[in-house]
Amino acid sequence: MFAFKREIDFTGYSFIVPSVSVGNVPQLAVDVVIENLQLEPLGQVWHPALIPIVGPAAFEHEPNGSITTSAELYASEEKKLLVLQIRAPLVGSLQRAFFAQLADFVRDRKLARVFVLSSCFSHEKFDIRTGPFRYVSNEQYGQTTDASLLEDGRWTKYTGGVIHGGGFALKLQEALTARSVPALVFFMYVSEGDNTAEGLMLARMLHAVSGQHLLPVTDDQADVRRPKSWKHLFGSEHPRALY
Repeated sequence: MFAFKREIDFTGYSFIVPSVSVGNVPQLAVDVVIENLQLEPLGQVWHPALIPIVGPAAFEHEPNGSITTSAELYASEEKKLLVLQIRAPLVGSLQRAFFAQLADFVRDRKLARVFVLSSCFSHEKFDIRTGPFRYVSNEQYGQTTDASLLEDGRWTKYTGGVIHGGGFALKLQEALTARSVPALVFFMYVSEGDNTAEGLMLARMLHAVSGQHLLPVTDDQADVRRPKSWKHLFGSEHPRALY
């Protein structure tokens, strides 16, 4: 399932996984983390559930000649962080096998915790008194020292049972829970459109809720770089001659 460029001992690592969901906000947030931490491209993920894609390198710090594929792994040994970027939906009938193998990898390689990023349709948010961020933690995550960071007014525990438009987030958490792996699903309510702003927001909140110092944020200010691939999300501007 995994093709690593070099082997690393993942014991104690945190693992970030985006669920393909509304507005691709989790993938955008992962782009921000990879870009700002200059994470090392460590390998690729191969599985029948992954729809194959290929394209040019998504980040300027990647080696010359790098290509982008459906699912890739990035890592930081200094921060003990592993990140999976998924750029295509999963084949529905093969999802369960994918989750099982991914959860086995996390358990067998002794990673410490998993953060599953997701997003939900904004029209499903009925409590106007709270912000857009929600979380679902399993019992194992609640027993970690990181659990204290969940007691923050910027996000709220989600009890809805289904994350509408949230992709596979809860299914992956279920597979991780069955293997006694601490897992936190963290998501925000969004609408489809230019979701780069939401991607930045989700990355900033992940920085706070994870305690991993993922972004250059100090005193509520941020100097966050945008990946070069974002320049082409919506094509070029309209020719002014049209008007």
